Amino acid sequence: MRRSFFLSDESQITKPHFSTRDLLVVAVLAALGGVTSTYVNTISDAVHAALGMPGASQWAAGFHVLWIVLSVGILRKLGVGTITGVLKGVVELMSGNSHGVIILLVNLVAGLLIDFGFFIFNKKRNLPPYLVAGGLATASNVLVFQIFATLPQNILGLTAILILFFVALASGMVFAGVLPYLL
Repeated sequence: MRRSFFLSDESQITKPHFSTRDLLVVAVLAALGGVTSTYVNTISDAVHAALGMPGASQWAAGFHVLWIVLSVGILRKLGVGTITGVLKGVVELMSGNSHGVIILLVNLVAGLLIDFGFFIFNKKRNLPPYLVAGGLATASNVLVFQIFATLPQNILGLTAILILFFVALASGMVFAGVLPYLL
C-alpha cells in the first residue's frame, strides 16, 4: 500500500488516486470558486473605478483562492490544489471574467502554490499550512498579472507592486488561510 502525499499526523493512509467523491468535491468547489471569483472581480473593478487607485481591492484577493485551499483542506491529496485551480480558472473564464485567458495561468499558479504550501508542513491540519498556502497563492496573483501585463520600468512601479503583493499576502492569509481552516 502506497502512502499518500498528504499523510496526516493522525496516520490516515489514503489511496493514491482520486475517488469519484474526490472529483465531485473538486468540481463543486472549483465551480463555486470560479463563479464567485468572477463576481468578486466585478466588485473589485467597481471599487477600483470609484477610488481611482489601482489595487484598491487587494484586501479581498483571498476570496479568489479560498475555494482551492478549502478543497486541499478537505481532501488532503497531492495535486488537488492544482486540479481545482485549473478547473476554477476554466469556470472563471467561461463565466465572463474580465481578465481573459490569463486567468487560467493565475489559477494554475495559485493551485501549484497551495499544493506546495501544504507539502512543506508535516501536520496538515494545523493553521500554518493554511496561512502559507493561502498567502502565497493570493500574493502570486499580483506577480502573475504584473509579469504578463506590464513589467515595472522604474522603482515607483516596483514599489507599488510590492505593496500590492503584501496586501494580497495578508488577504490570502486571512480569507484563504484562516477561513478554510475554520471551515
